[in-house]
Amino acid sequence: MPDTITRDEAFRKLAARCSAKECCVAEVREKLHNWNIPRKEEDSIVEQLLKENYIDEARYCRAYAQDQFRFSGWGRIKIGYTLRQKQIDPLTVSQSMKVIDETEYVETLLRILKSKYRGLKSVDPSLQGEKLMRFAVSRGFEIELIKKCLRELSVECAVGSEI
Repeated sequence: MPDTITRDEAFRKLAARCSAKECCVAEVREKLHNWNIPRKEEDSIVEQLLKENYIDEARYCRAYAQDQFRFSGWGRIKIGYTLRQKQIDPLTVSQSMKVIDETEYVETLLRILKSKYRGLKSVDPSLQGEKLMRFAVSRGFEIELIKKCLRELSVECAVGSEI
């Protein structure tokens, strides 16, 4: 186990980390726990980081949503799920989804579906739509939007709302 560090050292390290990269409270608490900081001091450090605006969960959520969408090609459902796993308020999570442009969102889904479809050319045509649907759902896109995009791509999908 790592050595225990002082409260001031922990605060300085976390302030530097939060200045360089957006962090949420859960990540900060995990780091403090790994450093064996007592719970009372942990609360004090988190409070101070929040007060001094090193941590802002709304700002973190917006950055996380935008990054995961742009760089990983994730949909809103998967982004929201991972943010809620980090114990972030559901209202903050839903507000953060507004940073994702709707047009860009649909274009991204179409692009990843087209890319996946090219790799499925050798698959039985009756299964292509189902495979594309599962793929897009696993990326966190909404079922109705996936169906709309599959119709636009003229891919038959026998999969209904049972997913």
